[in-house]
Amino acid sequence: MRKTYYKNIFAIALVGAFLVTGFSFDAEGAVIAKKTIGRYVDQVVVDGKLLQEISGVSLANLRVYSYRNGSFQPIRFQLDEMTADKGDWIFPEGPVANGELSNSKLDTWDKLILMVDDTGDKVSKEEWTDGYTKGVEVEVVDPLNGEKGWCYLLYFASNPPAKSALPDYFRFNYETNEEFSDYRYVRDIITKDGKRTTYYECFSIPKNAGGSGESFVDRLKIRPTIKIMFGKVTIRLSEEKVASNTIAYKRGPVRINKRLEQYAILPGGIKALRAITDIIQCRATATSPVLFQVPFKMNTIVTSFVLRIGTDYNKNAFGAKIYNSNNTEGLLVDGKMDANERNFNTAFDKWRLITGPCGTFMTRSIPSEEIMKYAKVKMGYIDDLTALDPPESTPGCIGYLYQDWDISAAPRGKYFMFLDFYWIPNFKKGEEVDYSNYMDHPVKIRVGEKEAGNQADLIANVGEKYKGGWMK
Repeated sequence: MRKTYYKNIFAIALVGAFLVTGFSFDAEGAVIAKKTIGRYVDQVVVDGKLLQEISGVSLANLRVYSYRNGSFQPIRFQLDEMTADKGDWIFPEGPVANGELSNSKLDTWDKLILMVDDTGDKVSKEEWTDGYTKGVEVEVVDPLNGEKGWCYLLYFASNPPAKSALPDYFRFNYETNEEFSDYRYVRDIITKDGKRTTYYECFSIPKNAGGSGESFVDRLKIRPTIKIMFGKVTIRLSEEKVASNTIAYKRGPVRINKRLEQYAILPGGIKALRAITDIIQCRATATSPVLFQVPFKMNTIVTSFVLRIGTDYNKNAFGAKIYNSNNTEGLLVDGKMDANERNFNTAFDKWRLITGPCGTFMTRSIPSEEIMKYAKVKMGYIDDLTALDPPESTPGCIGYLYQDWDISAAPRGKYFMFLDFYWIPNFKKGEEVDYSNYMDHPVKIRVGEKEAGNQADLIANVGEKYKGGWMK
């Protein structure tokens, strides 16, 4: 009797210990720890330095798995190559591609890409799928609460299993300049001379993601105002005079990385403020680390240089509300200014979004410390059908929340900033924090004893291929 009693006490204590620590075993004894991480927005970018244990192998023979719902399953992933010497992306497609730099092997400077939502439980090596030659366990940790998820990068020397059969998270059609995901459809302008811009002319959110399926955007407005000759002469440019062209890109199951050349075209055909922009687009996010070059000390040539950036909407946005971090009560989009809108808080914000029957679209600007030494930024808002602002498809300004970047004091040099875009399906107030955490509190990644921060915020570092004569 006493022996049975102690056996029961031991069993109860063992179960209690697993419940307290979060460790458990399923019916087959496979699971060591259950996935707890609740983040779903983030793309996870694993630095190749964490994967040294299997570096040098063929990219074609690598697979990524996670343990979910009682089985080891392949998940969507991609391996984005970089150059060893310049630390620049390798783009296999586009008019200025550099795919010839690929060696088709996993190097310590390459990046493994997956979605945090696709991680699963932690399992022992005995549960890893059969036939692999070597592999590593990747642990993803939420720094805010310590929640975790796991996945497994495995190399097969021969006969690798099939990859995930699920569709790509994000699709890009270079010929038509269209972008698709479950959360959005975007068509960007193709200019008369064939340039693939990133200035959207059609922009909709499907009904399954909380939208109407109708385009609710007039256009993305990029409007520099330059004053010269002590302010006596004013030059105003629009996005039609700010060149943008997709020059190279890399497509994968998780994301698309597009490289753009951008510059303002001044009178006489002079190119100014040339920028190289890498837009990294996933299911619900687009991150754009922008490198731009000021060729001379601005105030030695111009009296002032102010760049206005914002999205103007069309009448399909009526009934939606505009929010930002400084105006959390919301402003009704109806094409008519009221007292609250006229008293809009113009302080630089942390985020801004539109939400309503049309769907939810959020943007952020994340400047580097260097640029903020010289830039003055203020916000503005116009919701007035009578406020004409050509060129535009829908006359007037509808829910037009913009930023004015005054960089008149900037000295010659290179500057960095991030422009982030988020499509939030079936938005609930407060989710703007979840989406901001993607960049503000990036996940941690562990492989064995090595740890690194998420690499989703890589600064654009333009290699020699992109400094040649085509940019002059």
